[in-house]
Amino acid sequence: MDSKGSKQLYNKLLLIYTFILVCAISVLVIYFYTSMKNRFLERNINYTEMMSESAATYLRDTAETAEYIHEDLYKSDMELQDALHYIADEPWEYQKYRLDTFSEGRISEYKGIEKFFQDAFHANSSLVHITLYSYQRNEITEYTRDGRTYRREGDEDFRKMLEDNDLAGEDSFSYLKEIRNPATMQMEGCMILGFENKRFETIQQYYSWPELIIYNDAGTVVFASSNRHDISAVMEAEEGGMLEEVLEAHVEHRQDGQYHVVGYLEKRQAARVPVSIVVMILTVGVFVMILGETIVRYHLQKLANRLNRILNGMMQVMAGDLTARIPAEKYGDELDVISRYFNEMCINLDEHIKKRYLAEIEQKDAEIAALQSQINPHFLYNTLEAIRMKAICNGDREVGKMLYSMAVTFRAQIKEADVITLAQELHYSEKYLELFKLRYQNQFQSVVECPEEYLQTPIIKFVLQPIIENYFVHGIRMKEEDNFIRIYVEKEEDCCRIVVEDNGRGMSEEEIRKKNAELDHDIMKKQGSIGMSNVNRRLKAIYGSSCGIHIEARPEGGLRVILRFKPEEGNRENIEEGEAGREESDDSGR
Repeated sequence: MDSKGSKQLYNKLLLIYTFILVCAISVLVIYFYTSMKNRFLERNINYTEMMSESAATYLRDTAETAEYIHEDLYKSDMELQDALHYIADEPWEYQKYRLDTFSEGRISEYKGIEKFFQDAFHANSSLVHITLYSYQRNEITEYTRDGRTYRREGDEDFRKMLEDNDLAGEDSFSYLKEIRNPATMQMEGCMILGFENKRFETIQQYYSWPELIIYNDAGTVVFASSNRHDISAVMEAEEGGMLEEVLEAHVEHRQDGQYHVVGYLEKRQAARVPVSIVVMILTVGVFVMILGETIVRYHLQKLANRLNRILNGMMQVMAGDLTARIPAEKYGDELDVISRYFNEMCINLDEHIKKRYLAEIEQKDAEIAALQSQINPHFLYNTLEAIRMKAICNGDREVGKMLYSMAVTFRAQIKEADVITLAQELHYSEKYLELFKLRYQNQFQSVVECPEEYLQTPIIKFVLQPIIENYFVHGIRMKEEDNFIRIYVEKEEDCCRIVVEDNGRGMSEEEIRKKNAELDHDIMKKQGSIGMSNVNRRLKAIYGSSCGIHIEARPEGGLRVILRFKPEEGNRENIEEGEAGREESDDSGR
């Protein structure tokens, strides 16, 4: 079959769903990317604040350490006096002071300035050097963590550095603490405590994205993670309150004493999403796209297959095959409704065609019978009646009775309308049974029962005669005398049932099952008797597929044949016409 139509629909729906899927996933990818940018922006700004706070905390800790060392110096009189003499005295005078103090004080350990500084280095790991400067003698002495001491004369640059309070170096930043003589309150010198600035690098690397600048009031850079900005421009921007505009960044500024902490995050880098995250988002988007496309293709293919089945069924019907059926797969959608209606249409159309076909066949048979029958029916009735009267006159009443029953049956078959009353059909059946009673004398009993309210029920004629004949051909037990056949009528919902039951030879369960299958599917075999199949087909053709013949086994033995038909009020005109025709024929016959 050409499935071009379904392919076109499949391609259109696939294009539409793919476009919708691409748009939806693109929106989701953009949404997640934007969300990640905002998250990284928020995180990096928080990192900037935390980095600036960590750097300022380190500055506060070192300032407190410097203050603690300075205060601790004044707590020990021996160490303070040693420091004052070291600053004010010449070297030989200082050594003499130490010896005199040691000998006069008779102490086991002399605690001088070197011991004090050494303890300070041990107690504070970030302390890298301590410098003593004598104002009076202009002499500088530097102590380092490794225990070395360097003494030199102060130069102009050093004095300028003190005046400007510019105590930052390449590897350290310092705090200046004045040393006064408690006796005279005169400033004898100062102590410069230097702390390492490598800690700032560690802080900046920990937070990665933000940049960090540490500088003092004099404009000397203590630490700068990036050299892209001139420190003078930074200071001017800070004074003018325009740090964010100059640096083009999110800025977090703090000041602790003479030192300034500037943490900033460049705006062009602030919301940058790592390449790995971007690749992950795109990969997930592509995966979802492939998965969604696969699901869409799968469902569209199922839809196309269902449409193809519908088209195939239509093509079969167009080719004349009314047995075509489309599976209704119970999806509960419109295609299932179409499939069910299509199947019902095929069933109804097939039944309608069968009815029309049978009607045409019956009409042609009637026309042929009418053409072939050249004998006047009244001549046959009168001849049978003459023979019957002769037999009665000769004293042979049984032959007369048989001739009468035969004449009634023959007249009903020739003259009655196609639709008669149930009373008429049962009357003809009784006459037909009388023929067999004369043939099989004292071998069977017959009973015909019908409630009075059903006697005028319309029914097509001669539906019982083939069933009765079938019993006498196949069912009666010739060697027994207790045979019986019973015919009775009963109501069943919207149908009437005529039940013909007997105690004859019956059939096996398999034979009953096969025969019912043939009757249900309206199959008429050429072999054997076709009387029952003919009646079944007539009942289904006139009253619908729910009617017809059904066979059951009697528990006591024999068979029960059930004929179902639907009373039709519209057939009463045919019944009345049939009765009028019968009366007319009787009059003419007489």
